[in-house]
Amino acid sequence: MRSVSIKSFVIMTMLFIIFLESIVFYNFLKHSKATINTLLIQNVQSDILHLEHYMQKNIQQKALNEIVAHIDNFIALNPVIDDIDIFDNDNNLIYDPDARNSISHQMTTQCLPVAQIANANLFKPSCYTFVTKTYNGLDPIYMHTYLYINNNYAQGLLHKEIQKYIVMFLIATVLFSLLLWSLFRYYVIHPLETLRRYAYYNDEQPPENFFIQEIESIRYSLAITFERLNKEQKKLYNLSTKDPLSGLHNRLSLIEKLNWLISRSKREKSNFAIIYLDLDNFKNINDSKGHEFGDKVLLYISEVLLNITRQNDIISRIGGDEFVIVLPEYEDENKIIEVAQRLKDILSKPFQIAHEEYEITASMGIAIYPKDGENVKSLLKNADIAMYKSKELGKNNYQFFTEEINQVVQERIKMQKIIKDALQNNHFKLYYQPKVAIATNEIVGCEALIRLIDPEQGIIPPDKFISIAEESNLVLQIGEWVIKEAVSQIKQWENTPLKNMKVSINISGVQFKDNELLHKFDTFTHNIDRAKLDVELTESVFIENFDTRLDIIKSIKAMGISLSLDDFGTGYSSLAYLKNIPFDTLKIDKSFIDKIETKDDLTFVNMIIGIADDLKLDVVAEGVETQEQLALLKELRCEQYQGYLCSKPVCAEEFEELFNKN
Repeated sequence: MRSVSIKSFVIMTMLFIIFLESIVFYNFLKHSKATINTLLIQNVQSDILHLEHYMQKNIQQKALNEIVAHIDNFIALNPVIDDIDIFDNDNNLIYDPDARNSISHQMTTQCLPVAQIANANLFKPSCYTFVTKTYNGLDPIYMHTYLYINNNYAQGLLHKEIQKYIVMFLIATVLFSLLLWSLFRYYVIHPLETLRRYAYYNDEQPPENFFIQEIESIRYSLAITFERLNKEQKKLYNLSTKDPLSGLHNRLSLIEKLNWLISRSKREKSNFAIIYLDLDNFKNINDSKGHEFGDKVLLYISEVLLNITRQNDIISRIGGDEFVIVLPEYEDENKIIEVAQRLKDILSKPFQIAHEEYEITASMGIAIYPKDGENVKSLLKNADIAMYKSKELGKNNYQFFTEEINQVVQERIKMQKIIKDALQNNHFKLYYQPKVAIATNEIVGCEALIRLIDPEQGIIPPDKFISIAEESNLVLQIGEWVIKEAVSQIKQWENTPLKNMKVSINISGVQFKDNELLHKFDTFTHNIDRAKLDVELTESVFIENFDTRLDIIKSIKAMGISLSLDDFGTGYSSLAYLKNIPFDTLKIDKSFIDKIETKDDLTFVNMIIGIADDLKLDVVAEGVETQEQLALLKELRCEQYQGYLCSKPVCAEEFEELFNKN
């Protein structure tokens, strides 16, 4: 159904009312016409009867001429009668006041007996007749009297009535319409227009208690709806600008405020600082205590940051355990250092959650506008760079952004790109360093060491890219490639003199984050003798999630793959690992071999070899470079050595030549 506006509806209503009034007016006019006609008929009928009686009574006593004056006076006094004609028996006109041709009257107007005047319509031309009887001696004489009705007079009366009632109805219609329009406008149109503006703009609360109940109901519904919408808008605004956990500004809100602060600082030529704060080792808390406990720690940190900063400082949690503190109007770097030092001191204090005491530290990076960036992106990036430098320097510290720090980060980014290109274009290659039996001087095994062959920079050693690969989790792809490549090499040597060669590969602690690690070992090694593969682990592997990783290591051992503990002696709890983990080999770290001539290191190496003998483990000395070192190891009954004395790491082809030559 097509809708109409209220104004249109009111106009249509008024037109309909006028139409109804017209019908009423027509019926009223019809009734008035009938009333006038009845009154005129009664008047005419009475006058005609009087005239007939007068003529009947007097026409015999007086001459006709004497009656004429009476008839003329009758016509003059009675406006309804237009004319009277009297005819004798022979149809001769004996009376006509205007000397008209009465024949024409008879021809144009059919006269009816006076007895039928009660049903006459005096608004139309009409004629009525009666007969008067008299005697001329004994002969009867009949006088035929014709009375012609003046319908113009009746029409005139009717027109006057019409004019009177038209004026009355027009005045009544106008007054009623004005009243109706005023009432509609005041009680309907104006309230609805107010509600329309309120619904469209929601700028001004309309007055309560409208007169029309339905409109008041609409107003109340709108008020309730807008109240609910305002609450929802506030919730949505908080969701879009506030961190749901801490209630601090989120990243979007931080960016908006920083853009505003940059605009203001440009106008006022002022500076401000941002501190990028990241909690140290927070992941360990989540892993050991669960995310619910981690959220409690984050709430505690948020409260601390709010309590130790100024009211106009901006505190934001931009994700995980990362916070940003914006310090407006800080011109002096010493003031910034005071704030950072206060943050460091307070955050490092022990705190209690669930009646347990904990400690946590934070690494912070500081960037200053406009020195360290003229837009939000560069400021946050440079503060983040400075924060990572703080972590590299031992954590629980703060660093200002410098170009030197930026250069290091750019080098790291460049190295990440080189690693990705190497994975895509197969620029990695395994080099093999021999493991030599000290007693026979035979090559009995080797360690597979990865090298990155960059088209521009040439050979890049692992210490240049492995740590970067671990930070970006690219080491997972590299580790998978190493396993497949080492297995492939073992397969190639199966029908050669190197068929019994045991190949050792290194597994990074980051690779244990790969849920598919066991599946990959099982899949990649299914077509070789797994006893020819050895996995070297360092103590860093066991720092996190020891129990979980121990299960994985035992599963690798159960496949038939041997295990070696690399860099033995450099950790703090290596003996505990030997007790729990089924290692096959201990590798003595190069740092002890370098100073084996000294009494302390010689004693320590001897102790390690003794422990290995007691536990029935093989021993490999790393980094042997001189005959003197080899002689001492031989005296201590060390089984194998590895180092430049025999060979540096070489490609597979050179390793084969070295083996055959040896």
